[in-house]
Amino acid sequence: MKAKPDPVKRRGRPLADETGDTREHLLDAATRLFSEQGVSATSVAEIASSVGVTSAMVHYYFKTRERLLDAVVEERIGIFVAVVEEHVRKSNDPFIMVRGLVERIVETTVKMPWLPALWIREIASEGGQLRERLLKLLPVDMQNHFSACIVEGQKCGVVNAKLHPQLLFVSIIGQTLFPLAVSKVWRQFPSLESFCDEEFIDHATSLVLFGMRGEPRVARGDR
Repeated sequence: MKAKPDPVKRRGRPLADETGDTREHLLDAATRLFSEQGVSATSVAEIASSVGVTSAMVHYYFKTRERLLDAVVEERIGIFVAVVEEHVRKSNDPFIMVRGLVERIVETTVKMPWLPALWIREIASEGGQLRERLLKLLPVDMQNHFSACIVEGQKCGVVNAKLHPQLLFVSIIGQTLFPLAVSKVWRQFPSLESFCDEEFIDHATSLVLFGMRGEPRVARGDR
């Protein structure tokens, strides 16, 4: 009985691999490698090799390196942006909004451990190759809603009037993603080895909220 010949490789769209969608695997690999070593230091060949395919497969799905970067921002970092936007939009209390915002950031980074390092490397740092792409993705309405809530709190005297609403949003991102990006360093300190996510949320929230509190009004007789 003759042995069956090996299947002929067909041109055109690649067959789906046995473990899932090849495109998703490539996108995950690119995101992880960009986070670990930076966009510039990561080659298409390295991304392909980490998934067990050739560079041609990367070009098949993403056409160019630029489109691959677009996909990382839109389909990976975009998930983080959507989570933040959803929370900000549904809250009008500035303090509840800030507390929830910190919680969402921490919860998302647990599911996306690559996010803090990628954010610092390619968005916050000068020359980051994903910065301009992300800025185009940020929803203006969300930022306006956040600012409006802070401004309203300032008018009521419960939020520090010296704070800049838009800069406060940036500060919250910085006070969460940066410490998380270098957590492997500070978690080596004996006093912080068992530091849990809830404690981190409390710390980051308190750091922001105490700066947000309006200065106590002094009675006329005490001046």
